[in-house]
Amino acid sequence: MKTIFASITSPIRSSITIIRISGSQTIECIKQLGVKKEPISHQSFFHKIVFENQEHIIDESIITYFKAPKSFTGEDVVEISIHSSPFIIKSIFAKLLSINNVDLAQAGEFSRRAFLNGKIDLVQAEAIPDLIASETEAQHRQSIQQLQGHLGKIYHEWTKKIIEISAFVEALIDFPDEDLPPEINANIQSTVNDLQNQISNHLNDNKIGQKIKDGLRVAIIGAPNVGKSSLINLLAKNEIAIVSEIAGTTRDTIEAHLEINGMSVIISDTAGIRSSNDLIEQEGIKRAIKKAQNSDLILYIIDATNPIIIPEYIDERTILIINKIDRNPDFSIQKLITNYKIIHQNKFVKISITQKINIKELAYELEKTIEKLYPSTYSPNLTQERYRVALQNCLDSLERFNLENNIELGAENLRICLTEISKITGKISIEDILDLIFSRFCIGK
Repeated sequence: MKTIFASITSPIRSSITIIRISGSQTIECIKQLGVKKEPISHQSFFHKIVFENQEHIIDESIITYFKAPKSFTGEDVVEISIHSSPFIIKSIFAKLLSINNVDLAQAGEFSRRAFLNGKIDLVQAEAIPDLIASETEAQHRQSIQQLQGHLGKIYHEWTKKIIEISAFVEALIDFPDEDLPPEINANIQSTVNDLQNQISNHLNDNKIGQKIKDGLRVAIIGAPNVGKSSLINLLAKNEIAIVSEIAGTTRDTIEAHLEINGMSVIISDTAGIRSSNDLIEQEGIKRAIKKAQNSDLILYIIDATNPIIIPEYIDERTILIINKIDRNPDFSIQKLITNYKIIHQNKFVKISITQKINIKELAYELEKTIEKLYPSTYSPNLTQERYRVALQNCLDSLERFNLENNIELGAENLRICLTEISKITGKISIEDILDLIFSRFCIGK
C-alpha cells in the first residue's frame, strides 16, 4: 500500500499549513526533508527543511511523529506544520512525489485507512465531516458524541445480540442431537423481543438527528401584505426581504439561517397566498404551498385588521401570529377559532412588528415549540438515512424470524438482519458466529 500525504488544513489562505503523511514510507519521507535522527513518537520537534544536495532552507517547521499503531490511521504518521507559502507547499509536495511508492491522498483516504486498520468504525468515520461542518451547539454535541463512539456502541451491542441469537439457532440446526440448554428457545425469543423494542424506539425519533444536522425548516405563510417579509427581517436581524405596502412583492422564497436553542433553523419567507392571474405570482404561491408542506414548523401570519385564513394550511405544526395588533387591540382569537373552525390546539401570539409589541413573547413561543418538537438530548441520535434504512430492514427481518416456523429460514432472516446492521458499522464476520457457538456450547462431549 502506498504512503500518502496531503494538506489537512483549510485551503483558505492562512499563515500555517499542516501536511500529514501516513504509511510505511513516512520516515523515509521526512529523511528526504532533511531529518537525520529517528523521531520519538508523540513528540514535536523544530526542524529546518533542507532538501538533499541543496544548501538553502525551504522553511522552518514543527514536525510531530506518531508511530504505528498509535496514530489516527493506525500507520506511521507525521504531521508537518509549515508556513502557507504556495512556493513552500509546492516544493515539499514535489519532493514527496519524487519518492518511490508515495502519492497524494484521495478525499477521505486518511479516514478510510483509519477504518481499515480498526481505529474507527464507519459510524465514527461519518461523524468527522459532520463535526467539521458543525455550526451550532446541537450539531457539535451530536457529531462529537458520534465520533467518540457513543452511537456506534449501540449498534455494536445490537450486533452482539444478533450474533448471540444466531449462535443459538445455528446450534439447534447443526447439533440437534446434542444436550443443549433447555431454556435456549425462551432465551432466543426474549432476546429477539428485546432487540425489536430497542430498534423500534431508536427509529421512532422524529428524525431529530437528521434535523439537527440539516436544520429545522420553518415556513412563514399567509395572505399578501400581512407582514411575512417584515417578520423574517426581524428574526434574521437583517433586511434580507423587500418590505412594501404593495401586495404580492415577494414572488419567490427567501431563506434566513438562524440558531435557536442550539438548533440550526432555516426560516423561509414565501409569496402571499391568494388568487392571482399573474403567472409569476402563481408560481410563487405554488412554491409557498410546497414550502409549507415540507416544513417542520409553520408560522401563519394573520392581519388583525383583515383576518383571512385558509384552514387547510393549518395543522399541528402551525403557530398562528396575529400581526398589526396595534391597529386592532380588541382582536378576538376565540372569534377567529369559531369562524374558521380551527380544530388543532394551535398556539396564538398577538404582535405588532412595526411597534415591536410582544416580539419577545413570539421569540419565546418559537423557542418553546422547537424545544417541544425536538427536545435537547444527550443520548446518541440516529444521524444518517442509510442507518435508518438498514435498521428498518433489520427490524423487518426480526419480524419475519418471529413468524417463521422453519428454523433454517429463520436462521436466514437472522443472517439478513446481521448483514443489514453490519452495513452501518462495517464490522462483521462469520467467524464471530462460529467463535460464539464453540465457546458457548460444549459440542461433541
